[in-house]
Amino acid sequence: MTGSMPKTTIPGVSSLEFWSQPDSERAPTFARLRQEAPVSLQAPSDFGSVRSARGFWAVTRHADVQYVSRAPRLFSSGQGVGLGEVPIELLELNASFLVMDAPAHSKLRRVVSGAFTPRRVAQLTAEIAEEANRIVDEFVEQGGGDVVQDLSMKLPLWTISRMMGIPKSLQAELYRAAETQIAAQDPEYSPEGSGAGSAAVEAGITMHRIAAELVAQRRAKPTGDILSMLVHSSIDGEALNDNILRGVFLLFATAGNDTTRTTTSHGMKLFSDHPEQWSRLTADRSAVDSSVEEIVRCATPVIHFRRTATADTDLAGVRIAKGDAVVMFYESANRDEMVFADPYRFDILRNPNPHVGFGGGGPHFCLGANLARAQLRPLFSRLAEKVVAIGAGEPDYLKSNFVNGIKRMAVSVTAK
Repeated sequence: MTGSMPKTTIPGVSSLEFWSQPDSERAPTFARLRQEAPVSLQAPSDFGSVRSARGFWAVTRHADVQYVSRAPRLFSSGQGVGLGEVPIELLELNASFLVMDAPAHSKLRRVVSGAFTPRRVAQLTAEIAEEANRIVDEFVEQGGGDVVQDLSMKLPLWTISRMMGIPKSLQAELYRAAETQIAAQDPEYSPEGSGAGSAAVEAGITMHRIAAELVAQRRAKPTGDILSMLVHSSIDGEALNDNILRGVFLLFATAGNDTTRTTTSHGMKLFSDHPEQWSRLTADRSAVDSSVEEIVRCATPVIHFRRTATADTDLAGVRIAKGDAVVMFYESANRDEMVFADPYRFDILRNPNPHVGFGGGGPHFCLGANLARAQLRPLFSRLAEKVVAIGAGEPDYLKSNFVNGIKRMAVSVTAK
């Protein structure tokens, strides 16, 4: 890795200590980086299931995150998107086209995007809203509960199960495996003595077994779900093989569950901390769309993604060498003072709100963004209809440099 370090002492964003803090305590470090060294050379991360021997460039400003996102030929996804070093063959088995470059990425994404057409999402919207109402009503009737187990996890699990045709007999096992793979950095999710890497591998094996079972069923007897559509799709005249299908299934199972769940939990905490904003939404539920965008900005459920430079280049005045790891910190970009007025204020009417909670644009922009919105809107709309006040306890945050998760948090609600 090349490049000259700025003369100022650069805060570190690699350590276990840094990522064991909640995002509010990480914020001053990112604010300083945006001001003093928006693209800074960082030490190899010592936090994660698979550690890297090399450092990385931390990209912290909104404009630079967008630039990297929208220049895929210069900044590749095909060598991995996390801070650890994992063989690309293994990554593709678990993250599919997320870790591919064109043309392979473009061809597979084009097929998979059939799952997220406006027409298909619209067909699901009424069912999602009905299920959201049921989940919220149950939560309100019991006066609240643990936000994750009793509210946040339920709708995304139901939605992905409905879309992929996952039977109830497999849903709980799949959810636990998907949660463990995403959360494996946290010691709570790693079996004693096994380490984070082993926990993630075991979770992956479980999900691959479930995927193989369902793919075999769809080959023998197609149904109307998205998995059937994928099983009977082709690229350049060739059917998708089992490795590709299992990889797509795992990506859906993890990303489809985690983002909406995390955003919902953070939204409940934000409204508890800012009751005036909750009063604003309950008085005018037409503000639910802008509320969801502001919750996503503040929550930033996915903290970062990595790219790898394919050629020597300059980024924000810093020389980046071919092969260097370049990490986009969405958490920082969503607090960029140059883009968001009073960025630490939670304002459900914020406009404009060009957050990068679903990515910074370009070919890897989150394929499920509209599906996530289709779940978050009816959840918070129903809550605003039924609840006059929200009270949240202290969150137990996930220890992770990838997902800004809440493991558990007690929440009470006062019905209207």
